[in-house]
Parts: sequence; C-alpha cells; structure tokens
Amino acid sequence: MSICDSNPLPRLIYLTSIVLQAHADEVLRPYELTLEQFHPLKIILLEGGAVGQSNLCGLASKTPANMTRILDRLAAKNFIERRPDPLDRRAFIIHLTEDGEKLVNEVAGLFAGYLNKIVMNGISSEDEECCRRVLKRIIDNLGRITPDAV
Repeated sequence: MSICDSNPLPRLIYLTSIVLQAHADEVLRPYELTLEQFHPLKIILLEGGAVGQSNLCGLASKTPANMTRILDRLAAKNFIERRPDPLDRRAFIIHLTEDGEKLVNEVAGLFAGYLNKIVMNGISSEDEECCRRVLKRIIDNLGRITPDAV
C-alpha cells in the first residue's frame, strides 16, 4: 500500500505541495532564492515587468506584511525596484530590474525542463488536464466557503 492509497485527496494535495516546494527550493538554492521569493518575480514578469504592490499581494496570495518582507529581500539582491505610484503617492509599483528579468527567464527555463522531465514523467496530457479541472474546482469550492460554513 502506498501513501496515495491511504490518504484523502486534500492530504495528497498538501503532501504534493510540500514535496514540490522542497524540490523547487533545491533548484533555486544556487541562486540564493526560495520559491516564495521567485513566485512574485515570475508574476511581475507575466504582468509586463511591473505591477502595483497591493495587486501583487493578491496575485501571489500573500499578506501585505509578508510581501513587504519578500520584496525587501528581492530589492537587496537588485532583482526589483520599488517606484512611487504616480496615481497614489502612498503606493508603490514594483518593477523587475534587468538582473531580475534575466534571473526569472533563466530559472523559468530550468523549471520548465524540471517539470516536464521529472514531475510530469509518465503522466498523460489527458490525466494532466483532468487534474487541472479537479484542482480548479477545489479552488473554486474553497473560495465559496464562508466563516459560518466551517
């Protein structure tokens, strides 16, 4: 009997997340970066190289305090710059630096190869699509939970 046979789906999702994060952190270690730090960089690139800090919090599912801590570390490594938002002087727009963009592109290539060769090995495109649909449904269901429903 494997771990997959004896655990409910939510537990398997949790375990998968833990294992994936550990492997991702290992891939990122030579760059002195964690997955928690890489994720906002990737989002900024996907948003065209710049995004409002509060919007980034939502896109990365991080609290403002947690995102500030992450951005402080990324700024210290010269991967991002905070620039005042011209429409709101209390807010910042987060921009990828040239070093940040180069890093994201390099690491994204490593992750693509890693995911395709190792993580998705032996998984058909049909199974992958089915898994995507189920996970999206779970996320949607969780988004509809109200405090009184728990």
